[in-house]
Amino acid sequence: MAIMKRDVNLGLLLLIVAALLMFSGFTVYYQTTFKNVSKSFEIKINELEGVSKELESKQSQLNETSLQLQLKRQKEEDLSKKYVETESERSQLETAKKKLEVELANTKASLASTTAKLSETQSQLSAQVQLVADLNRQVSNLKSDVTRLNNKVDCLKSKVDAEESTC
Repeated sequence: MAIMKRDVNLGLLLLIVAALLMFSGFTVYYQTTFKNVSKSFEIKINELEGVSKELESKQSQLNETSLQLQLKRQKEEDLSKKYVETESERSQLETAKKKLEVELANTKASLASTTAKLSETQSQLSAQVQLVADLNRQVSNLKSDVTRLNNKVDCLKSKVDAEESTC
């Protein structure tokens, strides 16, 4: 039994040593695997941080681009409103201009007509003034004739028939 006890102790010892070697081997394997997984995890974390920073940068650029787009849209809307207002005002001004041109043409025609009437009236006035002057001369001549004849009548009344030839 002593041999068996020795063999059993030796067997147990070998088993314990084998278990320890296996445990040590598994420990080394798991430690190596853990280090590799840990390094891989750190690499992935670093990559993830880089991607996060890039994503933040892209998000910042996207926000800036979005803001610029909103500003451009606002400017476009403002310009569109101003264009519509300006176009409306231009249309109104063109309509007013056409009305004024028609009014100007009518006024010019009226002026031409009035000028023609004025010229005609002035020529009629000149003719009437000339007629008045002629008639005044005739009246003057006739008055002087009347005066002369009245003087002659008075003279004839006052003088006798023989002296009539002196009047």
